[in-house]
Amino acid sequence: MVNNMLMIDNIKNYLYDKKYFVNLYDSYIHIFNFNKLLDFNHNIITLKMPDFILDIIGNNLTITKMTNNELLIKGCVNKLEFKYE
Repeated sequence: MVNNMLMIDNIKNYLYDKKYFVNLYDSYIHIFNFNKLLDFNHNIITLKMPDFILDIIGNNLTITKMTNNELLIKGCVNKLEFKYE
């Protein structure tokens, strides 16, 4: 069931013309169309998004996949902070 939901989410995200998207799951977070990785360690990952800065705050955060515009982070996500410039 979870894999079917993930597949449906991925299809929707590819069909919609979005500036960016952030999907939060039980043990990971998937981000598409971020501009730049600004900072990272096991407790916080900071990304420059098209319209704001995104801080991902948690424990044991690890980047498991990274391409030019896509990021997969595993770990315990406690909080997301959006900082508008």
